[in-house]
Amino acid sequence: MKRLLLLAGVFLLALAPASKARADAEQEVDSALNASLKWVGQIDSGAYDDCYMSGSNAFHEKVPQDQWDNILKALRTPLGAVTSRKQISHIFKPNGFEGTAGEFMVITYDTEFKKLPNATEVVVLRWEGGKWRGAGSRP
Repeated sequence: MKRLLLLAGVFLLALAPASKARADAEQEVDSALNASLKWVGQIDSGAYDDCYMSGSNAFHEKVPQDQWDNILKALRTPLGAVTSRKQISHIFKPNGFEGTAGEFMVITYDTEFKKLPNATEVVVLRWEGGKWRGAGSRP
């Protein structure tokens, strides 16, 4: 299961180059954290279509919606409800992330799921169109 989650996370992070808009790291931390919680909240509630639609354009180019739904149904649904989620770090990546150009915020949570306690959850956001948009997630 962990190998499948890792493969899905790597797959989701293979994105196209970012737009020219620049995020101000210090001013954007709060908005990134809020965007992150909204995005994982959509996943938590099973609103996979809404989650997909709020993702970045580059994310849409790399991951078709039906594939996103299948990934989440296979990987996230079996974990059960979130019982707690605590943000433990955030890292601003102004010069790209894992070989992809653009500005990213990588937010890490200590998350407990009903069927997977003590998980580390990573949410990757991309600065696009003047706001943070989901670019990848893995529990």
